[in-house]
Amino acid sequence: MIVRLAAPCRCVPVNSDVSQHMSQHALIGIAGVHYVASELSRRGLIALPTTKNLPAFDILVSNVDGTKHANIQVKASSKRVAFFPMPPAEKVRTGGRDVYVLVRWLESEARYQGFLLTGKQARAAVEDACDRQRVNIRNGTRTKEFPTVHVGLQLTPAAVKWERAWKNWNL
Repeated sequence: MIVRLAAPCRCVPVNSDVSQHMSQHALIGIAGVHYVASELSRRGLIALPTTKNLPAFDILVSNVDGTKHANIQVKASSKRVAFFPMPPAEKVRTGGRDVYVLVRWLESEARYQGFLLTGKQARAAVEDACDRQRVNIRNGTRTKEFPTVHVGLQLTPAAVKWERAWKNWNL
């Protein structure tokens, strides 16, 4: 039997500016997904990260019995950001099992800070951010909408609730 190997891949060089930016961005996202999955596992849940670029969710989580589950979309930042980019409000999944976990790295504490929103809370937060931005567009201080969830550098009242929700969440 003769086995032929595929031709070598002609990929973009690893040291190119584009690939470095994209891979750094991807690595931050992957780190966030794995942090969330490990934390859920620590809580006694089965957390399965999905393959990259699945648009609906990043982690499937279940209790050990398999009687409860949730779909988790993770948004991650390597810095202490005030907001997280999100899809447009109409694309935010709002099913009863859809959850968004936002994590940002707190360098001074060497840890992630997490926020958990239901799909409905995430959609409402994106709509609220876009409503505020539309006022600025009308005033000429902004040119277009950028869907986000705002948590603040100093936590907003909503973000305090979302942080508590992440700390206490379980199926």
